[in-house]
Amino acid sequence: MAATPFDAAHRKEQTQAQLEAALAAYREMLDTYVHNRVPRAAAEADGSPERRITEPQSNSVKPQ
Repeated sequence: MAATPFDAAHRKEQTQAQLEAALAAYREMLDTYVHNRVPRAAAEADGSPERRITEPQSNSVKPQ
């Protein structure tokens, strides 16, 4: 009988850890989305043209 309460407690801890991990991932995605939207929204509110986001330059040689 002692195994049942331990198993239930272990499942509860495991479920809580999975939920916390899922919420952390969701928070990170939401923060990234908001971070990418803020400059665009600020430019639109300002009336200035949208800022272009440049992609990182690679060190590879481009064909000419």
